[in-house]
Amino acid sequence: MWWALLFILACVVPTEYHYGYSISYPEHVFVIGKPFKSADWETMPSIRVCKDTGISVRRINHATSFWRKLGYKFDHVSYDTSNMCAPARYGEIVISLPDGSFDNTKIASTRTYTRTSTGKIVKAIIFIMPKDARRLRVIEHEMGHAIGWKHYNKKFHIMHSNWIMGGYDDFGLENGD
Repeated sequence: MWWALLFILACVVPTEYHYGYSISYPEHVFVIGKPFKSADWETMPSIRVCKDTGISVRRINHATSFWRKLGYKFDHVSYDTSNMCAPARYGEIVISLPDGSFDNTKIASTRTYTRTSTGKIVKAIIFIMPKDARRLRVIEHEMGHAIGWKHYNKKFHIMHSNWIMGGYDDFGLENGD
């Protein structure tokens, strides 16, 4: 008898998700083509994590190993323990707290800088709040942007623009170098 009541209640649970940000993307079931990479790095990037983000060594190692398995290389990972994390320098991906331009309806944001003459990436900054850095796939997704990948709205893909619809699918992301 109780199982019937639980079954009925399970059928009326709303499917809308509230994670403190707006969901304005349509659900994509079918995607044509492969993911698009806008640029490559001019040099092998190093990664610097600002201490205020609260990202652990284990978490950043998990994120970098995801991309290393796909053939990407990173120089080294370091932690900036100063009170004021320095801006990204040439050849760095910096993971930092958001600045004033951050859209707080997003979980995270990545800004890449490219050399005008070559179109190659020279530095990148990933902006993320500590509470969102603990979410699955967020660092991996933003690292994807930092190495040049655009959104790819295939359900369960790591580069899906909507965190809820994403997953660990890495179709088309292998490093071609």
